[in-house]
Amino acid sequence: MTSTGDPSGLNGKNSVRILFLGQCLNYGYDGVKRASTFPSLAATALSARFPSVKFKFDSKFLYHPTGLKTLLHHRLLFSKPDIVVISLPAMFAATTWRVNRIYEIAPELVDTARTFMRRIQAKVRGLDPAIAPAKTLLDAAFTTRPPLSLPEYERLVEIAVLHAQQISCCRIVLMGPGEFNEDTLEEYEFHSPELWHNVNRMIMNLASRLDVPFINAQEVLEEYGSEVFMDRNHRFSLYGHEVIAKEVAGVLAGQIAALTCSEV
Repeated sequence: MTSTGDPSGLNGKNSVRILFLGQCLNYGYDGVKRASTFPSLAATALSARFPSVKFKFDSKFLYHPTGLKTLLHHRLLFSKPDIVVISLPAMFAATTWRVNRIYEIAPELVDTARTFMRRIQAKVRGLDPAIAPAKTLLDAAFTTRPPLSLPEYERLVEIAVLHAQQISCCRIVLMGPGEFNEDTLEEYEFHSPELWHNVNRMIMNLASRLDVPFINAQEVLEEYGSEVFMDRNHRFSLYGHEVIAKEVAGVLAGQIAALTCSEV
């Protein structure tokens, strides 16, 4: 492929696929619709910044780091993204986490059967408790993971990233947790600013060691107050998503401009 003279600096590459892996911050929640989340806002900004590039943006749910390697393996082989942004919250180290074991083992099956599974779940939830089975197949598919220690958290992410680098030329971008919302201290007994900062430092150091870009959401939010959070919650407010989206778009713009024809 020859250069088209595109000022985007993509050396003739005119199609870029970007995948966001994350949790509710990627998908939206009460008070923040999906179109207002940082991935959506960053996607809009990147499309405007590189008007001659055809983008494909996608999001997938990261249930837990225990399934990250398998999830990455599947997505890299199935959808072949050029860039993957992995959001890694402090919550995995702060609390127990209910995960879908089927998704951890075979995410492609859940992706394929998602609509069918949702219908089954709706039927099960609608059953009269008096006649509903005590334990369904869907119940058995879930398990609870205890809070991750920082060394284990780091190990799981490192294994996944190294595997991704072995099977693909896709660029991996790690994103740390947001700033700790001080207004939640009374709401969340076992959470602490120290834990949030320790998780962020662990991911930042890991990104440096693996030579992959790091989005430091904590540093970006440090100059702000409670206006970047939902009330008494660690989730970003509409304004918080706008702030983070600018940083994400900036980091990804550098990765997009560095892509070469050989990475198509």
